[in-house]
Amino acid sequence: MLPALAVAVCDDEPALLARTQRLLEQQLASLPHQIRTFTDADPLLRAAAARPFDLAVLDIQLSQSSGIELAQHLLDRCPACQVIFLTAHIAYCQDVYDVDHIAFVLKQEMDSRLPPALARACARRDRTLPARTSGRLLVLGEPGRAFQLPEADILYLERKVRTTWVHTLGGTLSTAEKLEPLLTRLDATGFCQTHKSFAIHWPFARRYEKDSIRVQDGTVLPISRAYSAAVRQSFLTYMATLQPGEEKAPLG
Repeated sequence: MLPALAVAVCDDEPALLARTQRLLEQQLASLPHQIRTFTDADPLLRAAAARPFDLAVLDIQLSQSSGIELAQHLLDRCPACQVIFLTAHIAYCQDVYDVDHIAFVLKQEMDSRLPPALARACARRDRTLPARTSGRLLVLGEPGRAFQLPEADILYLERKVRTTWVHTLGGTLSTAEKLEPLLTRLDATGFCQTHKSFAIHWPFARRYEKDSIRVQDGTVLPISRAYSAAVRQSFLTYMATLQPGEEKAPLG
């Protein structure tokens, strides 16, 4: 399960601040998230010092400061934070390149331009989340035809006929090795078999229900009756490993 996306929005015009927040809430409805709104730089930076943000949507022209300068100070505190700039003036498009950002959105085009920018930010954040497992490598294949991949990149595993498919952030790999022995070489806390043909990597579980788990990429894995008790226990064990402040309530 992914930790909640921490979002900061800063605009000194209350109506536009509320509009931006509503649009973000609509786009993030299916994801765990927390949105905090600010009308000036200093409260935002104080909040960032207490808890880093994953994403900041910043108006460039603030009454008391520059959104570009705010982004520079914010990135000093939260290097992994992604920045989306908002402005009503196209003339600022050159100035934003003084600071790292993922998108520059004109306010008059916000309804059409902000959602894809937000999708890019979420995808990038998902790819760069710190690994919750030990960082070990999984080796597949045999001498002369072997390859290895980080456990942290694995989304889920699927057994079809005589092939096990390992679905990862970078694509899908296959091996003739059966699912059960393969799982013995993976982190026992992070991985759990949900069905005779499927296993989930918990950090990428987006929604856990009684008979299914929705994976980050949208795939739905079945939970068979024979595995349901073990899945529940595995989920509770995994949740206990999360750091304080992270999501601790079952999904769904």
